[in-house]
Amino acid sequence: MLLQLQQAATVHGRPSRAFSTPHGPKTRRGGIPCRKPSTTPILCPRAALPSRTQTIMEKISSNDEVGGAGGAGSYNALKRLDQLWSSLCASPLDTGKIPEVVSRIFSSSGQFDEDNRLSYGFDVLVCGGTLGIFVATALISKGLRVGIVERNLLKGREQEWNISRKELGELVQVGILSEEEIEEIIAITFNPNRCGFEKMGDIWVNDILNLGVSPAKLLEIMKKRFVSLGGIVFEGKCLSSIRIYNDAAVLQFTDGDVLSSRLVVDSMGNFSPVVKQIRSGRKPDGVCLVVGTCSRGFNENTSSDIIFSNSSVKKVRDSEVQYFWEAFPAGSGPTDRTTYLFTYTDAHPGAPKLEELLEDYWDLLPAYQVGVGVILDWSVHFVMLGYYTFLSCYVDPVIRPWMEFLPQMKKYEWKRHLEAWKYGAGLDYKEME
Repeated sequence: MLLQLQQAATVHGRPSRAFSTPHGPKTRRGGIPCRKPSTTPILCPRAALPSRTQTIMEKISSNDEVGGAGGAGSYNALKRLDQLWSSLCASPLDTGKIPEVVSRIFSSSGQFDEDNRLSYGFDVLVCGGTLGIFVATALISKGLRVGIVERNLLKGREQEWNISRKELGELVQVGILSEEEIEEIIAITFNPNRCGFEKMGDIWVNDILNLGVSPAKLLEIMKKRFVSLGGIVFEGKCLSSIRIYNDAAVLQFTDGDVLSSRLVVDSMGNFSPVVKQIRSGRKPDGVCLVVGTCSRGFNENTSSDIIFSNSSVKKVRDSEVQYFWEAFPAGSGPTDRTTYLFTYTDAHPGAPKLEELLEDYWDLLPAYQVGVGVILDWSVHFVMLGYYTFLSCYVDPVIRPWMEFLPQMKKYEWKRHLEAWKYGAGLDYKEME
């Protein structure tokens, strides 16, 4: 701990009158002299110095934060997320009673709407718009009445998403994007793509996550198309409850508004209260911690890393973890590169925090990216502060506990992927006839 010396009996730099007077030593009542003032210095703790992560982040002016898919980029947002992660780690395996967001009521929704509080009636309401807008636009193009409910603003972040052209082309196949719009949103294309582990050699492939797509442009296009087809976007809406009646689902929000729909699609992501209820609040079987930035100064910047590890297992706090890297050239400049550091761990009190991973990120990046020297002031090299999150993983698909409620005439296929939280995975789940 850094300490500073403070002279005893000094207030604002002036000797205290408790120890001396103009007429000599001060005496107590009865003529007994006061104890001679001590000259021994007192050690007082100095305020904790900011971490390197805090210093870097607070030096950089960032754009307004957006919701979902890595939209948060400030130090305050990082601290909030770390607090949420710490709370999950400290919670018991069985968290007890979970707030009931979804409830089943065996009656008509008209009983709820005696006071005509329902503002709109939809065929489909999609909760969570950053990725849900793709499903919503596909449904409204079929003639359904569709609405989107988004907790924040429905807009994309500046930092790119990475995807392959084959996956992106599926949006053209379903009719919600054109080939011309695909070219408009692609910020950069690159090959080859590396996979490798320490001392085991590298494998090079092509056309895997080799496009950098602008989320800001993509969501702007999708939002305009959705609204032009008659869709309604409700921004700044935080879900309070969903009541499933015999003829409709009624959604209530924290601001008092009420909407109804024949179908509700949960696209609220990793922190969905609906998923939390389905899983009875149980801890995830594993968690992936991810941090990353987009910075410039990378001269060798024509290929990507899909998954790469150049170090062995190490101890961070009370966990043994292995660090993995992803890196992609960015469309903002020829030496700009998006780099992610991620690892897998359990949700226990000794698990590393995201800020601790970022501290290691600054140290390890020069050794990982050949040609990048040790930089004392990282803040002048950042294009944008980008990404940090934790992603919950479970052994069983979330759909299994509620499988009995799905229509029996359909067969469902669940595709499981290593990185099922990424944008491209939204194109990998399909209903099979």
